[in-house]
Amino acid sequence: MRFFSESLRKVVLGGVLASALCAQTAKNWKDQAEYDLYAQITKATAPDQQLQLLNQWREKYPQSDYKLERAQTYLVIYTKKNDPAGLYGACKDLLALDPRSFQALYFLTLLTVSMNRTDAESLDTGVKSANGLIGALDATYDASKKPAGTSDAQWKQMRSDIEVQAIKTLGWVEWQKKAYPSAEKYFGKALELSPGNAEMSYFAGTVIALQKDPKRQAEAMWHFARAGNLDGAGALDAARKAQVAKYFERVFTAFAGDDKAKMNGVIEMAKANVMPPPDFKIKSKEEEMIENEEKFKTSNPMLYTYMQIKKGLLAANGDEYWTGLKDSELPALKGKLVSAKPETNPKELVLAIETADTPEVTLVLEKGLRGKADAGTEIEFTGVAKEFTKAPYTMKLEVENEKLKGWPVQAAPAKTPAKKAAPPAAKKTVKK
Repeated sequence: MRFFSESLRKVVLGGVLASALCAQTAKNWKDQAEYDLYAQITKATAPDQQLQLLNQWREKYPQSDYKLERAQTYLVIYTKKNDPAGLYGACKDLLALDPRSFQALYFLTLLTVSMNRTDAESLDTGVKSANGLIGALDATYDASKKPAGTSDAQWKQMRSDIEVQAIKTLGWVEWQKKAYPSAEKYFGKALELSPGNAEMSYFAGTVIALQKDPKRQAEAMWHFARAGNLDGAGALDAARKAQVAKYFERVFTAFAGDDKAKMNGVIEMAKANVMPPPDFKIKSKEEEMIENEEKFKTSNPMLYTYMQIKKGLLAANGDEYWTGLKDSELPALKGKLVSAKPETNPKELVLAIETADTPEVTLVLEKGLRGKADAGTEIEFTGVAKEFTKAPYTMKLEVENEKLKGWPVQAAPAKTPAKKAAPPAAKKTVKK
């Protein structure tokens, strides 16, 4: 793990080791042995060896005139060793000697979050260090202190990076204290200073979600979408980025359904803008369902009515629902002919309602229809519910012929012309 960027190394740690081990006229070595220890440290190159020598120096000369510089040197060695616990302790020791140490304030601010130090004392240390760091920024980054070879833009960016880190820690501490609205404000401020900071977007989304306000779920998802898909210098590392992106997809799908186009639209908007617009909204599955149901009800009222009936029959209390439905006349419905019994002049029609060919309803007519009809013919009917089975789902209705529409009109059979009766035979006159 790296605790600081290369751009900050020169400012946070630059010159510490050199200044710590340089003799100053106002200070003196206790004896030759102390100076010899110092000389060994300057010659050593391995961090472990330097740390061992520093420990000897501290044990043998606890009141050295150079104890402040020695404490500063511990910070350098622990960063070389990549030892967060050692660095944290060294920073506490340095602050005891120099409460304004910029280096100690910086690393305590950083390590509070990176080490996940959530006990009350550590949280308090994190807040004090972050506020102390912010208070020291103007003096530390005064133009007169800009290192040679560093541009004005680089110097300004270094200051901003450290300020963002301090604000992040303040927000993180509020988060651990469950003060979520306060944490959100800090993360929002960090995003103002560093718009491309994906981690701040993720933190903002998290504390918004933790407030458990249903009206703000869309805001939280916006930040998750941004954190999991943002590229550039402020992006999360590849593994964490993939993890957050997957989390967003899971949360979005659970809330809004598996609509990839809709989800990708949110991602693209979030990548292009730090904060969601005031009117930003993601419709939930339930909202979509209600909206679609209203559209469906208006556009196809007969099918809607049928599906409501079917839903009631297939519900857990479907038997009770059927008891109330049986022997009652249902509203007008429509279906497509699957089969007829018999095929010609039928008295039973099997219809598909939801699909084109899945039989669901059987109509029993009071008298046979004339002729035949093709499969797929649309039939409108009003019938009385008589029978129902749940698996497979079927319903049988009795229908009066005049309450059925759509059966094709069949031509009446041609009548054979009646033969004309032969005229009566003339009576013969018998001559007398």
